Amino acid sequence: MRRKIGILWGLLSLLAVVVGLGVSTPVTAAASYKIRPFRMHVTVLKNGDANVTETMTYHFDDNYHGVFNVQDLRGIQGGRLTSVQSQLEDGPLVAAKSSNSEQTNTYQLTQTKRRLKVKLYRTVRRNNRLKVTYKFHLRGVITNYRDTAQLNWRLVGGGWDVPLGGVKLTVQLPATHVKQLQAWTHGPLDGHTQVDRAAGKVTMTVASNPANSFIESHLLFPTSVTATNTNRVNRNHKVAAQKQEAQQAADANQHRRSQKRLVYGGYVGLIVALVATLAGSWWWLRRHPANVYPHPIPVDHFFDVPRVSPALAESLVDFHFPNTDALTGDIMLAAGRHQVKIETVKDGRHETVRLTKTGDVDNYFLQKCFVRLGANDSFTLRELKAFAKKDKKGKVGKWFYHWQEGINEQADHYQDMANVVLRQRLVWLATAVSVLTAVLIVFAWVMGLAEFEMTAGIGVMLLVAVWGYAFNRRGRIDRNNAEGLVLVNEIGGFRRMLKDIGHFNTAQIGDLILWEEILPYAAAFGLAKQVARKLEIDFGRAEVQASFIDFYPLYFGNFSGSSLGDAIGSGIASSIQTSSEMSSTSGGSGGFSGGSSGGFGGGSGGGAF
Repeated sequence: MRRKIGILWGLLSLLAVVVGLGVSTPVTAAASYKIRPFRMHVTVLKNGDANVTETMTYHFDDNYHGVFNVQDLRGIQGGRLTSVQSQLEDGPLVAAKSSNSEQTNTYQLTQTKRRLKVKLYRTVRRNNRLKVTYKFHLRGVITNYRDTAQLNWRLVGGGWDVPLGGVKLTVQLPATHVKQLQAWTHGPLDGHTQVDRAAGKVTMTVASNPANSFIESHLLFPTSVTATNTNRVNRNHKVAAQKQEAQQAADANQHRRSQKRLVYGGYVGLIVALVATLAGSWWWLRRHPANVYPHPIPVDHFFDVPRVSPALAESLVDFHFPNTDALTGDIMLAAGRHQVKIETVKDGRHETVRLTKTGDVDNYFLQKCFVRLGANDSFTLRELKAFAKKDKKGKVGKWFYHWQEGINEQADHYQDMANVVLRQRLVWLATAVSVLTAVLIVFAWVMGLAEFEMTAGIGVMLLVAVWGYAFNRRGRIDRNNAEGLVLVNEIGGFRRMLKDIGHFNTAQIGDLILWEEILPYAAAFGLAKQVARKLEIDFGRAEVQASFIDFYPLYFGNFSGSSLGDAIGSGIASSIQTSSEMSSTSGGSGGFSGGSSGGFGGGSGGGAF
């Protein structure tokens, strides 16, 4: 449960961490590797020395030249490195040799009275796994007092820059059946200490030890276990050590109890919040019934030109912000009304499309382009793209957004905003219940298996019911008013007609003058190519060219393999995207306790280079 509590508080602090990332802090390079598992086996000798085997497995996310390990010697009588071995992936175990050549499978040793540092040279690549084993002989790790022998050692020091996963530390005494063996461990409170008196062994495990955090082992046992130890202190120590550990264990247990109370309190609080959310939503929904309108008979295919602009038609039928195809449709409509002239021109060695204002233009995006780009109410797509590449303030994207806002304001006339809000509230309700239920299940998982199974079962049934209700109720609420329902029905049938254009003879639907009015809508729906192709088939290319003297290049003419309309649509879309990108950069088995019992340095840390 202690480990689960740690995970729980980690999940609950995620929002705070995300917010914290927004605060200006110095940039530091994160280590591109993980260490898991981490193993350490200490064999204590009768003379108070110890043979240490330290094994760690690196998982790399980048290229490195090697790894290093630091063994702290403060508080003991010295030590020496006996061997270094490594295994890359599933390859053979290779013993490294001492050398200053920095060649692979060599190591450099730097030793002082305070520490011993080993640098192992072993080239690794991204996604490689490297297992490294260090062996040390350390002198004077045990102190024999008059009434007890003591090992007080930070087996894992605070010098690791990354968390250590799957930590297992073992201390083996040079005797078995040590009835008076006691052990305490200081480190993460979700750790576990197992004392095996019959085997004279203490095993400490923890799922993850945070970076720059130590794990300290404190053992008391009879002096006869290390009878030949010369590191002696002529005073009693056992009672004082036990009293110190008892106080730290009490503090740790009090902390755990506080965490448990918080978990249970949070669980109850979440249940209250969930019930309040359901009751409050039910009350609000009862007081805000949906407006009901008569529905027109669905039209499969509609052949009349819509009563609204291409962009508004596309926005209404899809119920979203108008896209760049919709903008292209409005530009094509402006060209058809002789408000804008669109032509192919030479810009140096390159061919581009020029748009020239020839009448009153009410399109916000075009208005801004004519004012800010080119000269004499005229601009080219190359000029628009060049401006977007230098547009660090995202002006092109803002022009497009303001144009979208204008279309949305027009769409409001055909929508029932109260119904739209009601539809949104239903989704918010289901989402809020989902979040509360998910967090409640996490709390139950921390509390225990029975609570988890019960909460998860009820939670799943609740979510199915709430989401089922939300989708069913939402589907019966009209987002459009009476006029909007009729208009959207017509526009939907009109778009289906354009999609199914291959099944009709366009010449029998209307003459080319009518299709000249229809084509901007085909562009807004992204269907201009197939409609234009069908017109040439049904009317004949010659007649289409003759009738569309001014507008043939917009939909049929060849500009770098596409029509001018396609060039405008792709050019505007890429310019908007470029503009947006430019603007964004105890004495038995038990848990660990906190604090420290003053152990010597021991294992210090390491990493990769």
